[in-house]
Amino acid sequence: MTRHVFTPLATLAIATLLSISGAYAAGLDGLRAHRAVYDLALDKASERSGITGMNGRIVYEMKGSVCEGFAVRFRFLTTVQTPRKSFTTDQRSTTFESGDGLDFSFVTQSFLNGQLERELRGSAERKAQSVDVTISKPNELSIRLDGAIFMTAHIGKLIEAAKNEDTIFAQRVFDGSDNGDKLVDTTAIIGKSKPNYAQQDGETPEIAQTFEDEPGWPMSVSYFDTDDNTQTGEKTPIYQVSFILHESGVSRRLKMQYEDYSLNGALTGFEYLESKPCD
Repeated sequence: MTRHVFTPLATLAIATLLSISGAYAAGLDGLRAHRAVYDLALDKASERSGITGMNGRIVYEMKGSVCEGFAVRFRFLTTVQTPRKSFTTDQRSTTFESGDGLDFSFVTQSFLNGQLERELRGSAERKAQSVDVTISKPNELSIRLDGAIFMTAHIGKLIEAAKNEDTIFAQRVFDGSDNGDKLVDTTAIIGKSKPNYAQQDGETPEIAQTFEDEPGWPMSVSYFDTDDNTQTGEKTPIYQVSFILHESGVSRRLKMQYEDYSLNGALTGFEYLESKPCD
């Protein structure tokens, strides 16, 4: 899931980079290729937001493994109502992250009422002390950022921290969102594992049964702008995402909290996908 309005949670990073071997792969070995569909509904909205109604859908598809890399396709479609008009937003992203966590490519398209408004294409390379980003569209640009990890690696780190029974986990991440020229700081609050989560709101009994033998951890991840130097004291997150995370990398019971509104997401469609096993 990514980090600005009408885009979900994707993932996040470190300031001091580890060697890539076993330490990097920890938490990734249990990930399973899957396709998940979440139906979105407005939880609440402030008067300042101007939002009177919102619904939508997230479609998330992850394929691959540590040995072949991870390909992720993500779509976030919303319909928003205001007192004067309604409109639809549609954000689509495709990313690929190498299994060793060194290379990352991304394509993001933003549509408003069915019309393409913006397309971003680029790649990033993880170096010893930096992330080197190359943007090819809309304009050619090369940027050197501080050290960070990429999207799928962040999921693996969250799982690793949860298995270690850590309750707080901080990471710095590059996910290619916004203009592809920034990092994001994240702080995760991790609850205790439960061996079996009951059927969640909006789920079918069949979906709930899929996870009945798979432990999960309740988590809340806050996202912070690394470039925001205007705040003093404790920083306010750009947004927060709460969910149940399973060892397979599947998320359930989403809640996305923005400054002026929040959305609930129910897992209404799900399937595991075939993936080439590592030798």
